[in-house]
Amino acid sequence: MNRPSQRTIFLEALDQDDPQGRETYLRSACGDDVELRSAVDALLLAHDRPENPLDRPVLPNQLAETLVTDQTPISDHLGLTIGPYRLMEQIGEGGFGLVFVAQQEKPVRRKVALKIIKPGTASREILARFDAERQAVAMMDHPNIARVFDAGVTDDARPYFVMELVKGQPITEFCDQHALPLRKRMELFRDVCAATQHAHQKGVIHRDLKPSNVMVALHDDKPVVKVIDFGVAKAIGQDLTDQTLYTRFYSMIGTPLYMSPEQAAMSGLDVDTRSDIYSLGVLLYELLTGTTPFDRGRLDTAGYDEMRRIIREEEPPRPSHRLTTIQSSSSLTAVDVRPMAADLTSARREAIPNDLDWIVMKALEKDRTRRYESSSAMSDDVRRFLESEPIEARPPSNAYRLRKFAARNRTVLVTAMLVALALLVGTGASLYQASRAVAERDEKEVALNDAIEARNEIIQFADHLKTANLLLGESRAYEVANEYSAADAKLGQAIELVPNYYLVWLQRALMRADLGLWEEAAKDFSEAMRLEAPVDSRQWEGAAAVFYLTDRPEDYEELCARLVKTHVNDEAPLPLNTLRSLLISPTHSSDARQWAADGERLVAMAQGPGRFGRRFGDREPARSSPDRSSPDRSSPDRSSPDHSPLEGSPPEGPERSGLGAPDLGAATFNPPEFDSPQFRGPEGRGPGPRDLRNPRGPNQGPRFLDLAPPSIVQYVAAWASLRAENPQRALELLDMAAQARGPSAEMLHSLRALAYHQLGDDSQSKLELARADESLSKMIDAFTSSTNPGPWFDFVEVVILHREATQAITGTKIETDPAIRRFQQQTRESLGLAR
Repeated sequence: MNRPSQRTIFLEALDQDDPQGRETYLRSACGDDVELRSAVDALLLAHDRPENPLDRPVLPNQLAETLVTDQTPISDHLGLTIGPYRLMEQIGEGGFGLVFVAQQEKPVRRKVALKIIKPGTASREILARFDAERQAVAMMDHPNIARVFDAGVTDDARPYFVMELVKGQPITEFCDQHALPLRKRMELFRDVCAATQHAHQKGVIHRDLKPSNVMVALHDDKPVVKVIDFGVAKAIGQDLTDQTLYTRFYSMIGTPLYMSPEQAAMSGLDVDTRSDIYSLGVLLYELLTGTTPFDRGRLDTAGYDEMRRIIREEEPPRPSHRLTTIQSSSSLTAVDVRPMAADLTSARREAIPNDLDWIVMKALEKDRTRRYESSSAMSDDVRRFLESEPIEARPPSNAYRLRKFAARNRTVLVTAMLVALALLVGTGASLYQASRAVAERDEKEVALNDAIEARNEIIQFADHLKTANLLLGESRAYEVANEYSAADAKLGQAIELVPNYYLVWLQRALMRADLGLWEEAAKDFSEAMRLEAPVDSRQWEGAAAVFYLTDRPEDYEELCARLVKTHVNDEAPLPLNTLRSLLISPTHSSDARQWAADGERLVAMAQGPGRFGRRFGDREPARSSPDRSSPDRSSPDRSSPDHSPLEGSPPEGPERSGLGAPDLGAATFNPPEFDSPQFRGPEGRGPGPRDLRNPRGPNQGPRFLDLAPPSIVQYVAAWASLRAENPQRALELLDMAAQARGPSAEMLHSLRALAYHQLGDDSQSKLELARADESLSKMIDAFTSSTNPGPWFDFVEVVILHREATQAITGTKIETDPAIRRFQQQTRESLGLAR
């Protein structure tokens, strides 16, 4: 069972004179709804407040006697005083009241507008509803709303309102008289929308928006909109019975022109703020065309029921269409089209674009759910039009038109649908049996073809793996034999067979990096990383330096991020290889202190007793390297003719410890991730810091199996201290590394130069830089000749640090040495990669 509304309970409670009876009724009507009971109690308290002038009891007999005996119109009593107000002249008359200009005598002297309720419209219900509405109206404070100053009841029991006196013209007359252009009219209309939105936010619905209630006056040569009669229409409104509506229509000529369909329907549908949106649409229509959507003359001559039908059912023409037909239409009179609007018709026909048509027609929708949700939304759409932005209003969709058509022709459509459904069911049943047999046959054929295709794909994939495995083994043999051109070709063939397997890219990157082709190696490293290769293996040692040297900052940052993420939860210090990768870039300074601390911990671990066996002594002197000056030499060693490969077959290199060619076959493949127990360090976290893959001469294998020598650890720890801006400690560690027989002195001079530069020792930093220049020249000579300069990644680090030191100390940015470029070009030509 539906509970009565707050207003109904309030009005019924007022009729209960006995307090006990009122309380019993309220308990029954409100039930357990605490919020409803509180709202009704607040209204009753406001009504019963003794200082409220409207609370003076109006006795039914007294009111009836007043309405019967006082037949003298109040308009004949100019000069009378009502409270502090003296009536001066009558300026208007509506269906329910008279409007006067009144002079307020106290507490201030000013002119106001005073509206007195006509005899015959005041009742106990009206007084109660007026009091409830007045509370909301008094809360409104907006520059475009005429304020309500006061309210009360005359000595003869007639309610009155005192409002701000607005000296102006109706908005349509003002626009026409001043020949305002379209933009100015739209700006004034937006002010009306703002005032309406403010009232709606205060819970007040105007219900009678029309040009005569929207006044415009000039203030400092600027037009200002004032909306009047807010709340009054609702406060004294009556139930929409047939007699009441007809009487109001008869006495308030023109009001139905602005009435929303739900107001005219007189159904149980509540009138809400969207009724004002409809009235705003009519007002905008009139501002654009000079006339209302429906002809005034037609509504005046139509009967009561016909007038309601027109408002509820007929769709008005678009403003642009209406404007083009005004002059040619014989049904329009001088009352319908004002003179200035007629000028607009001939001179500004193009002034109503489609966007304004859609804005107006959206506000005039019969279905209020399709109108703008608020007046501010309508104002925003007008603003978008003025600023040449896309509007929200759009023409009705085809689906919406179809729904409306279906609503008007429901019987015909239902019959047609039933016939069509019967035909479809019959035809479908017939086709189903035939299609089912065909579908079953097709499914069997498709399944058979899929099985054959899958089998072929598996066989092809297995063949590719097998071939790629053979190619990888052949490339390793060619590489050991220093036949790098053949090795590179084999790796290229393997990549073509299995392009989505990271190991073949990584293998080629390592070989090309060893040959000094760092740009090509960087591309292959990047591709392997894209294929999600694990980066914590020894094969990635030096990849970060290659990325940095070849100016690939995105790849460098991604590799460093992956390395750090791999060890993010480890309590042990970062591995030495990870530290070397992070220290390459001088911009990584935020974590430098932590890296320096990790370096110190690694130094302490490296100096522990029994940490190194015989093979972990200081770095051995540079050994002879395969002759890289002629990459396609057929023999790895001139003194060993037995190593010459057979013609037409890859050379068979000797066994290498831990670096055999990986098998890509499904059953035998184990990628060389150095993750087996024999490659784990003491902490169980993978191999030691340096698994020297180079030089690639025969029988050399990995340099280290567990940890790097203390000299290497001290070198990296000194680098970390330098990044942490602790140059003194960096020099101490570099001295410790120099006392041993490794790393080579060439790797220390640039770091020493940078350390002295941080200390501010200009002379010593330049001295060390000169030594670094000399050492680098020797390493370049060794790199470009048959003499091996050491691991390729050590050489890349030396080049990077030398560039950094030179730019920091002298301000000079150096490029790649010409000798290196010549060597790289020769190598590219020998591999068929010349650019």
